[in-house]
Amino acid sequence: MRARLHLVCLGMLFAGGSALAGPALDDGKSASPNTDSTLTPPGMAPDKEVEYGIGIRVRNVRVPKGELELFLERAGDTGASNLGFGIDLTRRRGNVELQLGIEFEHINPGEGVWIESGKNVAAGDEADYVLSPEHAPRGENLGWLTFEFTFLNHAPITKNISIRYGAGAGIGLVYGNLYHHNITCVGATNDMPDPGCKPMRFGGRGIDTDGAAAAGTAKYNLPPVFPVVNAIIGVQLKPFDKMTVNIEGGIRTFLFFGMSSSYFF
Repeated sequence: MRARLHLVCLGMLFAGGSALAGPALDDGKSASPNTDSTLTPPGMAPDKEVEYGIGIRVRNVRVPKGELELFLERAGDTGASNLGFGIDLTRRRGNVELQLGIEFEHINPGEGVWIESGKNVAAGDEADYVLSPEHAPRGENLGWLTFEFTFLNHAPITKNISIRYGAGAGIGLVYGNLYHHNITCVGATNDMPDPGCKPMRFGGRGIDTDGAAAAGTAKYNLPPVFPVVNAIIGVQLKPFDKMTVNIEGGIRTFLFFGMSSSYFF
């Protein structure tokens, strides 16, 4: 039995435009170019030049236990919480940004007993005891390197503070492995799996169906690529015109909150 990890589409959005003007005659004099603001999309004023920026980001990526248990009967003792680091390459014009983000983080779930949806360990169904990197062979981590495009707009509150929101998509390249014991539980139920589903090597009564020699080396067959889906909301601060500091949260396939900062040229 394998407890399925539901980590979850790809798209990119960008809009732009410019105002058009043409000459006209009025009593032998040339008319001024048409500057009707209705021809210019919001945040794309004609007097705003395109700027390019580079920045860094730090994010805490979280998968609450309750979210995992929407798909599983039981999901370990805790959810997952990992720290990610990345860089941003940004094209900015007015209040609109198009951002390419590159980020790396571990995505290790919490150690403990995982039970697949619809299974009953009291009736003889197997459980998985998922291992943390501390107990995995060679201390191996599970992680990914992501590349995503995000379209962001900003609604100014003051000259230096704006509401920041947007969405995007990309891909994540998975590396490493996630290890577990396949456990036949002894005297356990779905609601009370410990110690009956806990491996003997950790002081429980659970029997490793792969044999004691396996020592928890069973691993999940995870795909090498996962989709990244972004939905972001936050606040942007401008200490000065060429620098931004963002405090934001939302979904990046998983829930996240964090900070980023960029400098524009």
